[in-house]
Amino acid sequence: MPFLQGKKNPRIFLRLNGNVPEHIAFIMDGNRRFAQKNGKDAAWGHRMGTGAMESILHWTYLAKIKHITIYAFSTENFKRGRSEVESIFELLEQMLFKISNDEKILKKKINIRLIGETDMLPEKTIAAFKELEEKTSANDKMYLNVAAAYGGRNDIAQAFRKIAEKAVGDNGTDIENRECVNDFDITNDEISKYLFPYSDKIVPDVDFMIRTGEERRTSNFLPWQANGNNAVVYFYSKYWPEFTFKDLFYLLRKYQKIEEEIRVKELKRAEKINAFLERRK
Repeated sequence: MPFLQGKKNPRIFLRLNGNVPEHIAFIMDGNRRFAQKNGKDAAWGHRMGTGAMESILHWTYLAKIKHITIYAFSTENFKRGRSEVESIFELLEQMLFKISNDEKILKKKINIRLIGETDMLPEKTIAAFKELEEKTSANDKMYLNVAAAYGGRNDIAQAFRKIAEKAVGDNGTDIENRECVNDFDITNDEISKYLFPYSDKIVPDVDFMIRTGEERRTSNFLPWQANGNNAVVYFYSKYWPEFTFKDLFYLLRKYQKIEEEIRVKELKRAEKINAFLERRK
């Protein structure tokens, strides 16, 4: 990482000149197009993308980002060719094994979790995740959520199924019973507890969503946490394997600028409302 060698200023600048987002969600798009651009096959592009993923884990840690969630594999991706799907999971398993045995990463106290419909994943992939989840479960310096076999609508649907089951179980009566519904308070926080990974340590609201590649869609990624929190979304033209620390630094500054613009607009709006109310007195 030549950009970092001998230079601490970028990290200091990030800390001292505005807030960094608490939670960044990455849609890592463009592996196949990057491979095509370089005359390689899709498997090569995914390997390059895995390397970028390992780097982003290091860079976001340096930038003091508390939570990152990566879109490693959506439920829609199962529609791709069998050989490509198998190669993606093989690379994912290799990455998990590498992280699990990398002392530099383990010393960072990163808590790594899988979110998604785990029963759709290969047994070897699930085993690799479980080993890493157990090894990092007590860590709280930073959280990495890996979304695999993930779909946002399915996530919300399964959460409401679990809530309905709990409502019935807690009251011992039919969910349609008015008393039962009144006894069970369905709040935003309560719903969040039942989303993937379905634990007390929820995936928090997304502050900043970044999609690389040339697409301009959020692709059903973390709709509850991102749309519900009015997250800043930035579509970045570079392919995922091309993503560098300079790009992350640039986007964090963009985030800070956008947040400042929103703050100024809200302040001006409040001033106009107050002025109007004063005139009405």
